[in-house]
Amino acid sequence: MSASRGPKKRPGPSPGARKTPPAPPAERPAPAGDASGQEDYANRFVWFPSALALLRREPALSITLGYLLLSLIGLWSSYCFYRVFRIPILEYMQPGDFLVAGVRQPMNLLWLLLMILIAVPAYWPTYYRLRHPESAERFRRHWFGRLIFSRYVDPFRRRRWYDLSPEATILLALLFGGGSLIMAYSGDRAKALLDGGGQAVRVTLSDAGAPLRGGARLLGTTSGYVYLYWPDNGRTEVLVQENVSRIEVLPRRRPQGGSPAMTSAGAP
Repeated sequence: MSASRGPKKRPGPSPGARKTPPAPPAERPAPAGDASGQEDYANRFVWFPSALALLRREPALSITLGYLLLSLIGLWSSYCFYRVFRIPILEYMQPGDFLVAGVRQPMNLLWLLLMILIAVPAYWPTYYRLRHPESAERFRRHWFGRLIFSRYVDPFRRRRWYDLSPEATILLALLFGGGSLIMAYSGDRAKALLDGGGQAVRVTLSDAGAPLRGGARLLGTTSGYVYLYWPDNGRTEVLVQENVSRIEVLPRRRPQGGSPAMTSAGAP
């Protein structure tokens, strides 16, 4: 008697032959310092809070940077002033003169303080939005918050090459605006001397027994030179400091009933 055979079972694929589905791609982690997962473009300004923290830890570095900016302002102010008298002042300066150029005029310090007072409020919205993005978004729910934290100053906004960032706009405004104000102020000082104003001085050279004729105007001094302007004939002179033995400051008004008193000052 033959055994009955059932239907043959088709052999299925072995467990090892099954293809496993590809693993999903790993998500790219958000860049450090950007909690909202914005693009890497936002990291271009993350250095600013770190720079401020460094300046707070190293106060001497802040003083050094401030003095460097003051010297640059003084150099620009001196260049704008002396160019009116056709004096290439930068060629006459020595290394020490570059360092003290900012402290020769008190207005240079006022220009520096003015630029700082403008830059701090202008940079504050961008700095606050970087450190506290959630708080900035809550402020934007109000009309005054939308004015302070405008979309234009958003540091996470991707820009094209012609769309300047807030920090670049502020920097250019300070450079061109502050430079124009300093140029105008220096031009006014020079024009006052050209019109015969300023303090008159009498100069005596080392190899001369009598002072030079006329009342000159002392434009300034550097480490090795003395700069004079003669309003009578419009002449400008650059004298070597070793050749000047005496500079007398003449009184602005001749006192009545006596000879003019002179204040003697050694050559700077």
